[in-house]
Amino acid sequence: SMSRKRPEKRAAAAEDAAKKKPVADASASEESAYPSVLRRSTHTRKKVLVICSRGVTTQFIELMEDMLKLLPHAKKDPKFDKREPLTSVNEIAELAGCRFAVYFEARKMQDLYMWASAVDSDGPSAKFLVQQIKPMKDLRLTGNCLLGSRPIVSFDASFGGSAHGALLQSLLGQIFSTPKGHPRSKPFHDHVLHFSFVRGKVVVRHYQVLPPLDGTKSGDVSLVEIGPRFSLLPIRIFAGSFGGETLYANPDYVSPNEARSALKRKASKTTIGHVVQKENRRKRINEDGVADLPPDELKEVFL
Repeated sequence: SMSRKRPEKRAAAAEDAAKKKPVADASASEESAYPSVLRRSTHTRKKVLVICSRGVTTQFIELMEDMLKLLPHAKKDPKFDKREPLTSVNEIAELAGCRFAVYFEARKMQDLYMWASAVDSDGPSAKFLVQQIKPMKDLRLTGNCLLGSRPIVSFDASFGGSAHGALLQSLLGQIFSTPKGHPRSKPFHDHVLHFSFVRGKVVVRHYQVLPPLDGTKSGDVSLVEIGPRFSLLPIRIFAGSFGGETLYANPDYVSPNEARSALKRKASKTTIGHVVQKENRRKRINEDGVADLPPDELKEVFL
């Protein structure tokens, strides 16, 4: 009886499939009421690699952490070995999907250099000497802003006075500007990141925008500095990323090693002068002074 029922069930299932097939074909031919939804990104895909070398001090690490707070579109990477060539930073940035790279290089536990490069377009890149560092935790910097909000990036008009200044403005503006609609950013503008070109240095200052204290819209807006505050002394600008043809070289740049050695030479001259003065005094007292004394009449009386 079981063998008789199985063929009957198979025949019924085949008839049902034949009846449903035209309906499926008709529904496939018609346009779907639910079109496929494509997820589109609303922001420019831009990431900045922030990396430092080994041998950094606490002050340098604080500056790097403050930089990461300013850049919600940044990506941090482990410390870079200085024995490897600088071109390896390009490979690290490409593997991380970053279009730009900021590399902090520490030397002798005293000097800090900053490299800024456009990796995706194979340049340009610039090398700076970082000076006059004041981190956010400095008690004199009392401002505050929303973490992750997009800053108003402001540049001084003096950048347009030279070709290398305009190039630095373009490079720094692309690195420090947060893309609109970035997932880690917030749609508020409550702080200003200002770059000024003063005496050949790029001075970076970060301010909070305070609304009018009286609560009215017509009042004056005030600024309170947040930090970090630092200055960048341009050393060289290269056509490639972390190398290549030199587009600009600062003729007034003096390396920190040469400056320290000049101070030591100046101090050594003072020390040499002191030694000469002591020798002259000793000679004047012991030799010239004894010769000028009158003969001692009682010298042979007491033996």
